[in-house]
Amino acid sequence: MEIIALFEPYIYSIRYDGQEQNEFDRLMSEWNDISQLLTFLENNRESLRAHVWKEIDEPFKAARQVLDEAAALEELFERLYEHTQEGKTPDFDSHFQYLDGKYKYEIKYQPMKSYGQGTPSLLRIYAIKMDDNIYLITGGGVKLGSSIQNSPGLKDHVLQNIDNVRAWLRQNGIIDGDDLKNE
Repeated sequence: MEIIALFEPYIYSIRYDGQEQNEFDRLMSEWNDISQLLTFLENNRESLRAHVWKEIDEPFKAARQVLDEAAALEELFERLYEHTQEGKTPDFDSHFQYLDGKYKYEIKYQPMKSYGQGTPSLLRIYAIKMDDNIYLITGGGVKLGSSIQNSPGLKDHVLQNIDNVRAWLRQNGIIDGDDLKNE
């Protein structure tokens, strides 16, 4: 694993061994690949038929929303970066939300989530909070279920990635935002 600075000194992303891109760039690439999106959404058409997605229940509509959300999310991260630098809100802390479930009572290496701008949002970015306004992105994807565990495309890697990155941080003595800056 390698830590890549994105919006330094606030947002970093993991690049997993054997991967060319860090997770943030990988997600943006996937979310902007219409062919890949349509294939994923066609293969998971049943998940789109859930009540929550009633407005975007067809693969093409959902793909359009993913494209729009990805562009808006990238712009949002740039605005949040500027605001955080200037000490204004909204900042990164006001954007990221706690990831409940098995991490509900975690204090160190707190797992967090970021939503896309759609209503309801299809996109998620998962990160570990290292300090105030300092996050390490571990992955993400298109969320089609009511939870990570029942969402195709997320259930097989999101929680495992978070756990692996948390363990890797501990093993390498990376405990806070200052340590990320030195990586």
